[in-house]
Amino acid sequence: MLWLFCLTLILVPARGYSAGEPTNAKEAAAQKAEKAKKDALTNKKFAEWKAGLPKRQQQWETTLEENLGGFYLPIYKRAKVKNKPTAWDYVEDDPALPRVLLIGDSVSRGYTEATRRALAGKANLHRAPENCGPTATALKKLDVWLGEGDWDVIHFNFGIHDRRTPVTDYEQRLRTLIKRLKARGKVLIWASTTPIPEDWQEGAKATKAVEEHNAVAAKVMKSEGIVTDDLYALILPRLAELQNAKDVHFKGEGYEVLGTQVAKSILAQLPKQSKLVYKDAKKQRYHLSARASKLDSRTKEYPEIGFVFGNDKKPQDLQNAMVDTSIAPRGKLVIWMMGHNSRLFERLADYGLHAVQIAYAKQWFGKVCLEKPVGEHCRGNVRIEAATGEDFSKDVAIAKPDGMMERARQFVTWLAKENPQGGWDYFLTADGKDLRWQDVIMAGSSHGSTTSARFAKYKKVSRVVMLCGPRDQHQVWQKLPSATPENRYFGFSHVLDGGWTGDHYCRSWELIGMNKFGPIVNVDQSKPPFENSRRLITDFDVKGNVRRAHSSVQPGGSAWKDEKGNFVHEAVWQYLFTHPVDQVGKATPLDPHCDKE
Repeated sequence: MLWLFCLTLILVPARGYSAGEPTNAKEAAAQKAEKAKKDALTNKKFAEWKAGLPKRQQQWETTLEENLGGFYLPIYKRAKVKNKPTAWDYVEDDPALPRVLLIGDSVSRGYTEATRRALAGKANLHRAPENCGPTATALKKLDVWLGEGDWDVIHFNFGIHDRRTPVTDYEQRLRTLIKRLKARGKVLIWASTTPIPEDWQEGAKATKAVEEHNAVAAKVMKSEGIVTDDLYALILPRLAELQNAKDVHFKGEGYEVLGTQVAKSILAQLPKQSKLVYKDAKKQRYHLSARASKLDSRTKEYPEIGFVFGNDKKPQDLQNAMVDTSIAPRGKLVIWMMGHNSRLFERLADYGLHAVQIAYAKQWFGKVCLEKPVGEHCRGNVRIEAATGEDFSKDVAIAKPDGMMERARQFVTWLAKENPQGGWDYFLTADGKDLRWQDVIMAGSSHGSTTSARFAKYKKVSRVVMLCGPRDQHQVWQKLPSATPENRYFGFSHVLDGGWTGDHYCRSWELIGMNKFGPIVNVDQSKPPFENSRRLITDFDVKGNVRRAHSSVQPGGSAWKDEKGNFVHEAVWQYLFTHPVDQVGKATPLDPHCDKE
């Protein structure tokens, strides 16, 4: 018994230690010294490796050293001195491929390499130089993560590290970050946060927190017009199989599944071809038309707001398109939000633009929002519902197939099949489920220019051209944060137009922020590029005819012509649709005499 007791005394203390763990202070000090020696050797080898790199890659490595922190930096250095690939590897861009950026936490880091492999030869996939953590960190460091240049796609997530962030703060921070991301990314893709298992160290409370934050993010992304890559729904049914036990991270197979899906979501937003090139043996101008009701059997009529099909003799849902394959393409699609204007379309084709006119709900204007005073959101909400087919307004109920977005997609899809010479498929996402809005120019006159501007607040587009508009006095949508950068809005009005004399246009222009990019310029007293301004006016003689003034700023019978019958404002129209958006005029203060109530 004494022997057994002694054996017990010997074995029991050993239970508190694992193999290699020090048992006393001397061993601990020795292990610490050995680790320091290894780290010093790794640092030396890393520095030698870095010194032999090209300058741009050295700059990237310095950025990583400044941002990866005490946990990830040593891991990264050990990998590089062993010539192993990592999520943070330097990417030398292939200029023929789109640039894509991943922003996210350690789960995002885990699927980065799988995503990069799936996108090889299709996109340049970069990763933010940090384990990005919560929204609070993002607000401070987003500029570092975005680096230099713009991005074709930014795929981003903030979630697990925000599980303790109050949902109201989380929503506000997301909206602030989205505004900054939209300024640098043509397309944003939100990744929903992957699940936290209930047996993790924080228990069911953390599991529920992720679900709640995902719900808030889904609401934000819908209102911001951002595509969601639902990684939560993807991985949830296979969580036990693919996630590490009692952990938020995943096994190798799990990261492969996530990475494959992330790559798929990115590819879906990229053009089928990196550059628009016509394949037309007989280069020429094409004018095509089709009725919306014939292209999509889901469309329907809304007689209560005058939105109907008409008949074969007098169709009211006829849509028109034009492209000229003999002219070098600019790779931009103009969506015209008013009745077809053949003279305008001819000019757009001359500029190398593709153009379509869409039959969408615009007859509602004299049928709803008639109360006085009208609600400050009423008209803006109807406009965005007419554009999207989403439920924004209590005054109309327009289904998705009848929104401008879906009708435009259906029309362009038809054009791609009917007129492949015109390269229309360039404007469709790779999966064909949407238009690539980053290369769309929204344009219209009067009512149509107003809806174009409202839509551009919701969806980031290449440019907005507003002829005799926007209207909507006493509405507040003009003050909303804009998905489309403010320097991409262009306006043109006659000074006798009732919308101008009534301060409708000056108000909308200033609330949108166009005064930041130049003064109001009279094009009849100036030459291109009109001080690089976004706010153009004309005062040519219309004999006091207010109605003519309203329609005089687009090609047509009311426009100004010289003695030979040539349009005087040709240079203005070309400027509006083609002037480089990054060339801007000097900011001017708000006009105290313009009624902005």
